Amino acid sequence: MTDTSDQVEATPKAGDLFLMEAFDPSNRADPYALYARTRETTPIVEASNYMWLAFTHEATNSLLRARGTSSNERNGQYFRENLPTDERLQRYEEQEPLMLFLDPPDHTRLRGLVASAFTPRTIEGLGPRIQEITDRLLDEMAERGSGGEVVDLVEALAYPLPIAIICELLGVPTEDEPVFSGWSSTLAASLDPDMLRDEETERRVDAAVADLTAYTEELLKRRATDPGDDLLSALLEVRDGDDQLSGPELVQLVILLLVAGHETTVNLIGNGATALLRNRDQLDDWRADPELDKNAVDELLRYDSPVQFAMRVLLEDTEIAGEMVPAGHQVLTVLGAANRDPLLFADPDKLDLRRPNAARNMSFGGGIHHCLGMALARAEGQIAIGGLIRRFPDLELAGEPRLRERLVLRGYEHIPVTI
Repeated sequence: MTDTSDQVEATPKAGDLFLMEAFDPSNRADPYALYARTRETTPIVEASNYMWLAFTHEATNSLLRARGTSSNERNGQYFRENLPTDERLQRYEEQEPLMLFLDPPDHTRLRGLVASAFTPRTIEGLGPRIQEITDRLLDEMAERGSGGEVVDLVEALAYPLPIAIICELLGVPTEDEPVFSGWSSTLAASLDPDMLRDEETERRVDAAVADLTAYTEELLKRRATDPGDDLLSALLEVRDGDDQLSGPELVQLVILLLVAGHETTVNLIGNGATALLRNRDQLDDWRADPELDKNAVDELLRYDSPVQFAMRVLLEDTEIAGEMVPAGHQVLTVLGAANRDPLLFADPDKLDLRRPNAARNMSFGGGIHHCLGMALARAEGQIAIGGLIRRFPDLELAGEPRLRERLVLRGYEHIPVTI
């Protein structure tokens, strides 16, 4: 008799089944029913490769604020057992980690230095410029769509506005915005967990990092001798006693601003506009009431979050929603599921721009890593989406929007509309 025991595959874990379903095209368009089914079964599920997924608002909020966790996947058991090739490992060790993936005290020091230049006053001062760029882009949309032609909302508004603002913040010349935009799109893949990125993705990310690093180093040299009225010039001057940002730290900050400050805002504008076009009563309500601006954006962030997952590595054995998760395991907090948790948000699958607790969404994370640029993102969302729906009362979808192939960042690469 032939022994077939080694041919029998192990039963997939619940987390693996969830991830397989999450990548299925039928669920990518609207993952929230899948989130709800999983959350109702269990608030936390285990997957392969030392990974877990948490689905409730309570678990997500507590994990993102917990002290006994790390944001650096290199502290996880999976990374330790699956070290990259020697060449890639050398690059890992040579690169400064993004602030997003640093832990205290390094994170505390770096964020303190950056925050002193990235003040609310700076963001408030950007308001007129955001409005000016938005008005110009809407004028161009009006010209292109005046004859009934289909306009791509991503290409016309959602993508160019945030990249223009980020480049202006950093002092990047206008003519270099297209190449910055290309780097931003490639680098967005680096936010997906290590075990979900293939070699080709890693190669393209490494190439984009190398190109952006070289560009930023040259820009820093120019700003050091000829400072301007921009964030890079300000950061070069930032000090806390004898401490200041190093060259490599400034380069990593530029990369972070591109990914976290551009790609996420693209998704906020695109996801938000699409949600409104599919819920005309809410669109009409906002158009008629400018006082809704702030709460409307918070609700759009809750309803279809630009960031769907945030990762933490446990540094100690931790009980989460009744499950004891060992130290060294990674937990993906499913922000999109937390934002639709019925224990906190009544009728969570309904878009309600007047929702009283919309600001409790988890789309900007929480704890020491909460989004430093959330005031800027909110301002861009209010001005761009609010301006769009007021400028074009006959705005309509002209086909099915097409999603990007990303896990962590959820957004559209094409949104056809007529105006």
